[in-house]
Amino acid sequence: MDMESPRGATPAPHGKVIELSKEGHRLLKEKRFREACALFEEALTLEPHNPYILTGFGDALRSLKNFPAAERCYREVLDNDPNNLFALRGLGDTYRGQRQADKALELWERYIRFRPRDIFVMTRIADAHKTIGDHRRAEECYRQALGIDREDRYALMGLADLYQKMGEDEQAIRHYEKVLAKSPRMINILTIVGNLHWHRGEQEKAREYYEKTLAIESYNSYALYGMGNYYRWRREFERAIEFWERILERDRGTVNMLTRLADAYRNTGDIEKAEKLYLENLARGYDKFSLLGMAKLYVMRGDTEKALERYRELMAKEEEDGWFFAEIIGKYGDERRLEALRFYHGARDLHREKPEVCRRLAEQAEKLQLAME
Repeated sequence: MDMESPRGATPAPHGKVIELSKEGHRLLKEKRFREACALFEEALTLEPHNPYILTGFGDALRSLKNFPAAERCYREVLDNDPNNLFALRGLGDTYRGQRQADKALELWERYIRFRPRDIFVMTRIADAHKTIGDHRRAEECYRQALGIDREDRYALMGLADLYQKMGEDEQAIRHYEKVLAKSPRMINILTIVGNLHWHRGEQEKAREYYEKTLAIESYNSYALYGMGNYYRWRREFERAIEFWERILERDRGTVNMLTRLADAYRNTGDIEKAEKLYLENLARGYDKFSLLGMAKLYVMRGDTEKALERYRELMAKEEEDGWFFAEIIGKYGDERRLEALRFYHGARDLHREKPEVCRRLAEQAEKLQLAME
């Protein structure tokens, strides 16, 4: 004969479920997601429709980026309880992980009706509106989030990024500055603000932010690149080279950076290093600025024929409006007028079937008093 359980005692199977659930959620908080999954899965063999277990399992699966399995867990909960807040939020985050902002929005909007002061979800909603291009609604939601906590880092960063995307750089800087007021060592924000000042033509302010970044992280490639650009702007090419070369100590470098570094070497008269970098870039693939730099190098070496060869390569890919020609011919200087004239004739012959291009080349040549030679 079976003995009755003591009054108030938890039946053994349910007690086991509670134990597994508590341990699973503890592991979830510790980011031990696979171990948590194993415990939730075991608990579901005892209570397959337990919403607390299903949402915990969904959270662990989502953290492992197993989005289809996570979705099934949340869906089962919502089928029985359409307003389960844990499942609404979790399924929204699952769709976010799959870059399905429209589906995520629908779930988070339902959630926020019950928890209107959840700043985390409100910021998620704003992010999603920004993703789908509804900037007006995104701004409203970020403002709502900041109404809950005016110093919330994620809402401030989201709103700053929104203003940046909208081309409102001054507003973007103002909101990024609020983040930096509380977290002054945020490297990514420091470099972003530096770049925003640079784009606004505020080079000295940009330099300040790049220097702050390098004081924290001495090999930050974005700040090193920015500092190189700053000294390039000042035409202090040796200093620009110092910063860009530091990038190459740890990184392969981008085509754009390598071209600027090659240009800097060319401007300091180090033709060999400049040529090496241009050729490395061209070995990666077509790059108009490397070809242009090579043409200028040949001008400096007095080899007009090779300069014309590089110019012809450029024109096989680019449309001439006079800029490429002016950049190259300007390197000849007054003392090499005959070579400049030869380059002009070669370029004009290349475009002989394009009267408008020839007219623009003639205008450039006339500025150098070549057209009448």
